[in-house]
Amino acid sequence: MRQTSQTLDTAERAFWSWLGFWLQILVLSVLAIAGAFAASTGDRPGDYACGMALTLASIALAFLRLKHRLDGRPAGWGDFLLVGDMWNLALLIPLFTVIGLAGLFIAHAWESGAMHAAGIALFIASGAIIFLNMKHAFDIAERPER
Repeated sequence: MRQTSQTLDTAERAFWSWLGFWLQILVLSVLAIAGAFAASTGDRPGDYACGMALTLASIALAFLRLKHRLDGRPAGWGDFLLVGDMWNLALLIPLFTVIGLAGLFIAHAWESGAMHAAGIALFIASGAIIFLNMKHAFDIAERPER
């Protein structure tokens, strides 16, 4: 019987991968708790909705990350959250453009408060999602074939 031993590099990489995963879950848990506190102490219109949206989105993303990890897929966020081909990119850009414009309309409807900030954040996040997905899709398209 031949015994194989793990190299230090492999064990170290496995440890950092494990630690990184649980730090992601910890950050998402803190965001869920912060959203619950924001929803429970909301004084202005929209505070409850923003807090609950943060809580539910954080919990959903944590469960999706856990499923992704248990399925044995790679740990990267890029392949998990971003599209990889031009057809999906062609659907994503108009969808998030409409979502970003809806965020601007929401921000305009409330002149201050949590809903105003949420509308602006929705616009900024939609723009970031579009540009990150464009970069990811073009990086995959330009990758040399093996």
